[in-house]
Amino acid sequence: MNPVAAERLPGLLGHELRNPLASAVTGAMLAREMMDADDPRAAVLDGVLRDLDRMTGLVDGWLGLARAGKAPKQCLSMADVVRAVAERHGAELVVCPDDAELLGNRALLERALDNLCENAFHAGARTVRIAVQRVGDDVVVHVEDDGRGVPAADVEKVFDAGWSSRGGAGLGLYGVATTVAAHAGSVRCIPLARGTRFTLTLPAARRMALWS
Repeated sequence: MNPVAAERLPGLLGHELRNPLASAVTGAMLAREMMDADDPRAAVLDGVLRDLDRMTGLVDGWLGLARAGKAPKQCLSMADVVRAVAERHGAELVVCPDDAELLGNRALLERALDNLCENAFHAGARTVRIAVQRVGDDVVVHVEDDGRGVPAADVEKVFDAGWSSRGGAGLGLYGVATTVAAHAGSVRCIPLARGTRFTLTLPAARRMALWS
């Protein structure tokens, strides 16, 4: 994929998706209001509304990055973020201190971690483990799997737009790197004896507040 096209893609998709997404949210909310409290379909529609809410957050976040180079941010507990991701993917949450807070965009950070979990399972992982640390002025997130792993020769290009070991679009890890960079952080891919560890280092809330 052309790097320039890849840079413009989030803004283009956000622009094109915003209006139909808003219509879908409105329709789903109206349908929910017409259901009785004991309607067994209500739980399904509630799940749809949660997913649409996440999609709306992603669209707003990527549009913010495309237009102004930054997404809307708020003070976040990384514990809340990784617990939601771990629950969605059946990942094991190893450790997560309550003081791991940062200024960030929850929708984008959750999606970045979603991408890492999804990639792990696509690579044959049976287990994905997530650990969060507070290290000095940083919040460090490790996502480790026991899948096929990344060859050492590919480590430096896994975050490039268009790179894929499976013939895909090559935008998942690129999106992870773009999201982390938008939070003034860094991400590393570390091959293991079996599997891969991705480590995200993000400024903690206090330090980030000085420049955000």
